[in-house]
Amino acid sequence: MRNHSKRGTRILALLVVGVLAAGAMALTASAAGAADSLANLKITADHVQIKPKGKSSFVDAKDGMALKQGDTIKTDADGRAEIDYTDGSITRLAGSTVFAISKLTNEKGGRQTQGTLSVGETWNRAAKVSETGSFEVKAGGTTAAVEGTAFVAKCVPKTNGSQAVDCTFTAVVDDIKVDSDIWDVTSVTNTP
Repeated sequence: MRNHSKRGTRILALLVVGVLAAGAMALTASAAGAADSLANLKITADHVQIKPKGKSSFVDAKDGMALKQGDTIKTDADGRAEIDYTDGSITRLAGSTVFAISKLTNEKGGRQTQGTLSVGETWNRAAKVSETGSFEVKAGGTTAAVEGTAFVAKCVPKTNGSQAVDCTFTAVVDDIKVDSDIWDVTSVTNTP
């Protein structure tokens, strides 16, 4: 009887060690995934959803979750969120906003960040980028490219019932470079 008891205790001990090892590996993988992320979501007011790349519907977002290229974030009228990029740049989403991360890479030291605003309002602060890096926001056929500055992008639905939006870019600090498919503009200057 004693041999069976010892053998059972050994098996139980091996099982416990195996479960603990598997849990430690899962935690390490989770921490490594967050550390490898180039952007994280900070929820500043509830009612924020995300549609991960390749998915067809929005789900409730979680504070601190890692964001990837292709993810779309949506806030309702009361929701507020902030995308914190690891280079120090940020994008704040106001209520009733839909914002997609179109490009998010850090290849060969050239950080490329691009977001697309469908509707709503974002406040953006871009950290200084390298010669091969960029920080851009697209909205309504217009792209604002910035370096070490802050700006607001706002898109509101047109009143004619179409799906089109009217978008404006406002420089908050310094100038922003603007390229438009609709009209010719090269820069927007902050006016005191």
